[in-house]
Amino acid sequence: MKENNKNKERGITLIALVITIIVLLILAGVSISMLTGENGILTQAQKAKNETENAARQEEMDLAEIEAAITGKDVPIIQVDDKNPGQLEQENDTTFVINSIEDLVFFSHDVTNGTTYEGKTVKLGTNLDFNSDKSYVDPNRTDFAQYGYNGPLKQALTSGTGFSPIGDIYGTQYEKNTFYGTFDGNNNAICSLYININSNQETVRVGLFSGNYGEIRNLGLVDININVEGETTNVGGLTARSYNNIYNCYVTGNISANGELWIPVGGVCGTFLGNNATIENCYNFANIECKNTYTGQEYIADIGCGGIAAQLECDNATINKCFNKGNITADGGTNLIAIGGICGSSSNSTNSQIKNCYNNAKLEKVGEVAQHDCYIGGIVATSSLTNIENCYNSGEIIGSDERLRIGGILAIVRQYKDLTIRNAFNIGEIDTESVNSLGGILAVISGETNVDISNAYNIGIINIEQPNTNQIGSLVGTNWSNLITFNNCFYLKETHDVGVGGNGASTGVTELDSIDKFPSVLEVMNSGEDKVFKEDVKNINNGYPILEWQ
Repeated sequence: MKENNKNKERGITLIALVITIIVLLILAGVSISMLTGENGILTQAQKAKNETENAARQEEMDLAEIEAAITGKDVPIIQVDDKNPGQLEQENDTTFVINSIEDLVFFSHDVTNGTTYEGKTVKLGTNLDFNSDKSYVDPNRTDFAQYGYNGPLKQALTSGTGFSPIGDIYGTQYEKNTFYGTFDGNNNAICSLYININSNQETVRVGLFSGNYGEIRNLGLVDININVEGETTNVGGLTARSYNNIYNCYVTGNISANGELWIPVGGVCGTFLGNNATIENCYNFANIECKNTYTGQEYIADIGCGGIAAQLECDNATINKCFNKGNITADGGTNLIAIGGICGSSSNSTNSQIKNCYNNAKLEKVGEVAQHDCYIGGIVATSSLTNIENCYNSGEIIGSDERLRIGGILAIVRQYKDLTIRNAFNIGEIDTESVNSLGGILAVISGETNVDISNAYNIGIINIEQPNTNQIGSLVGTNWSNLITFNNCFYLKETHDVGVGGNGASTGVTELDSIDKFPSVLEVMNSGEDKVFKEDVKNINNGYPILEWQ
């Protein structure tokens, strides 16, 4: 009996122990949950910390936006957070991040010395401003002499020769010491880029990048100041030369170049050499000035200026959905110049095109009377393109020279293959004292080239003080040998007294004495299948049609 009672007591004790353990486990679970669960103490503490940090970050962004509005820049600048300034942060095996000016300086030096970043992506982690202390971890550090910057870093980057472009600028090891990766601005901007180079080297390639064999995208350059002097100066705000794609980039500020030989200067790209490549969704607000100082008699010195690209020299290339609002002024001395709102000169190209683009800036030739031919085109000056479509010019064109050809869209066709210009109009005024040939759409063709112009319209007034030639027309300056065919083309009577100059054929050309007459510019532009123009309901283009993407 006693033994049974002991067994019962042991059983009750064991049950009590089990219950106690279960209760303790439950309490422990509750405690852990209170600490680490969704509403736990630790979780809530971390959440509060994150919210505090985010609030502080947002406050900093708000203050940066206010500062940007006060200074006239639309780019907010906040204090950089970079644990290792002068060393790119590595996200993974193929992605690197630039988080400060120090990182950007290192990156430039690294590429110039042979690290191509081929197969890699380099991202911009934040907006950077060379003139703001906030973009440096330490703007006064003096240990960057190994990268070519003596004294305080910020001072060296914003005076003297300024920033050294990314990649070899002299061409001695150009193909090796150039960027081959993907540079992603991550929709951020680099502000106040300052480059001032005076070189006696035969070739100088200058821009943020000296050259690009990879891809550049999603990057803004704001308030840049680039000044270059040399023999052959190839200059672009973003890159001097590009062999591959450029997407979603823009440039504002000022670009100036002087040289004695070939001088291609572009707002985005100097020379575009990208076979099967594209420049797309890019725009330029930078004012461009260039001067040719060559005084010899030989035909060796030219200037090419373009709002997007100075020169396009590649096959199956496209400039698409781009625009220019930066004024371009060129002084060629006695030498050849080619000024284009989008592209200065297109040569040696097969199946390349410019489409869905516009220019809304002043294009001007200044300086002496030239000994060689000169060209200004609202979209492109000299063309070996296959196709120019869905483009318009609303910028003023100014220049006077008996060797000058001016076209509201294109100045001269210089090729021996067919060209199509369609869905194009000009509303920009053209002012000149004297000229060789002039057309509101096209000035002239060179060679036995067939040109088809369809759905074209000129509303731009042609002002010429000394009409020393009959090669002037509201649409086309001359139609030699009837190589140009017209379809659905119109011009306002007040722009000029004839549609096609030089007694050229004008079948397919209609004169209208009022802009209110049918058909409208919009109806003409959308006569084809594309229908990429729309009504200007916000008066972006003085009531005339704009492109769908605007």
